[in-house]
Amino acid sequence: MPPSDGTKTRRSRQSAEGFSRYLPIDDVLFDSPLYLTGVGRATIPPGADYPPPGHPDLYQFQWSEGRTLPEFSLLWLEAGGGVWETRGGVHPIRAGQVGQVCSGQWHRYRPDPQTGWTECWIQFNGRLAHELEAAGHLDPKHPVRTPEHPARFARQFREFLDDATHPGMVNTTATGLRLLGLLGMLPATAATVEQPAATLVEQARQHIWSHSHRQLNVSEIAEHLGVSRRTLERAFANSGPGGVLEEITRCRLNRAERLLRETRLPIQHIATLAGFGTAEQMRLNFQSRHGASPAAYRKYIAEST
Repeated sequence: MPPSDGTKTRRSRQSAEGFSRYLPIDDVLFDSPLYLTGVGRATIPPGADYPPPGHPDLYQFQWSEGRTLPEFSLLWLEAGGGVWETRGGVHPIRAGQVGQVCSGQWHRYRPDPQTGWTECWIQFNGRLAHELEAAGHLDPKHPVRTPEHPARFARQFREFLDDATHPGMVNTTATGLRLLGLLGMLPATAATVEQPAATLVEQARQHIWSHSHRQLNVSEIAEHLGVSRRTLERAFANSGPGGVLEEITRCRLNRAERLLRETRLPIQHIATLAGFGTAEQMRLNFQSRHGASPAAYRKYIAEST
């Protein structure tokens, strides 16, 4: 939530070394999905006091006490390095990485006195921010992240800050979407080890769900993945019930069910779009899964809504 003092306007500070800007917040924005509260950039020389003065009291802190904000924050290091600390532990942070603060999370951070750092930050709030935290994308347990596309992230972050220096920048839906794009480039977890490649079964499922509208067969899928049919079938057998053909049928049935629910397309047309060779083949599979024909399924869904 925004500050409890009900502040409606915020100060702006600019200098040769950087800038900070705290955007006006009104009652309408409090109910917005995602809105900005502050942006800025600063270069902290080696050995300099931190944090520097000049920010509103809400954002100042002493290292001995730390800080808790009523909003969310991303701090991207353009250069240098330092330390980031939360109740969960101490984390090193270096150039190119992002420190993340969640609403109500105690934290403190500072540059290495030997190197200093250049910090760029965006502070934000809104319903969507809290939903992202609840879903685990903004995770207080993993406060330091490395963007999945570092060069693209750096470019978009800098462009965002460049626009923020213009007095005409205000909180709009487009501003929130740009911020969401930055959040989307942060990995779902802060794991520092490389994640294993998709398993053979996962690769096969991805291929099936992308191509099941065509006439697929097990041999074709195995050839696409560069393995033998026997290897592919054994992988499915070891992963649980249901083989390759069952996965193809499940995908086609799910697609057909969605088209029956959401469109008025003829059943023959749906059978083709879903990848079934004929409407009769689709009917037999529907009968096996639902105990009803596609037409009866569509009628039942329509009457239930």
